[in-house]
Amino acid sequence: MKRAKETIDRVKKDIRQYWMAGVVFIVYYLIVRAIFDAFCPFLVVTGFPCAGCGLTRAGLHLLRGDISRAAALNPSIFLVALFFLYCGYFRYLKGTKVRGFSLALGALTAVTIVIYLYRMYLYFPDRAPYVYHKKNLLSEIAPWYRQAVDPVLKYFPFNRGEPK
Repeated sequence: MKRAKETIDRVKKDIRQYWMAGVVFIVYYLIVRAIFDAFCPFLVVTGFPCAGCGLTRAGLHLLRGDISRAAALNPSIFLVALFFLYCGYFRYLKGTKVRGFSLALGALTAVTIVIYLYRMYLYFPDRAPYVYHKKNLLSEIAPWYRQAVDPVLKYFPFNRGEPK
C-alpha cells in the first residue's frame, strides 16, 4: 500500500510540475492544426514527413488495441511504447533515475530513423503518413522553395519505375 501511494505521489508531483507544458502543447496543437491541417513541426515547416509522423495516431490505435493499424501508421510505436514503459518503471515504480536512459533513447532514435528511411523509400509520397504537404511554411514564405521541391517530387517514388 505504501508503494502505491509513493507511485501516485510521484505522478501527482510530475503533473503539478509540468501542467503548463501540457497547456502549451494543446494550444500549439489547436493553432497549428487549424492553420496547416498538420501537427508535426517538421511537416509544418518543410512539407515533408518526419520519422515521428504518424506516431500519435499509431499510439491511439495501440491504446485501442488495433495493433495492425498502429503498425501500418508507424511501426516505431512499439519501440516508443516499450521506451515509455521502461522509463515509467524506473521513474514511478522504483522512484529512481532511468538506468541507461541515453543509450535507450539513442537506440530508439537510430532504429526509428532506419524504419523511417525504409518506409519513405517504399511509400513516399503516396501513402499516409508519408505524404508531402504543399501547404507548408517554407512554401508560403519562400516561393523558391516550392520551385525547388516540385521537380524533385516528380521522381518519387523511386521504386515504382518511371518518374511521375
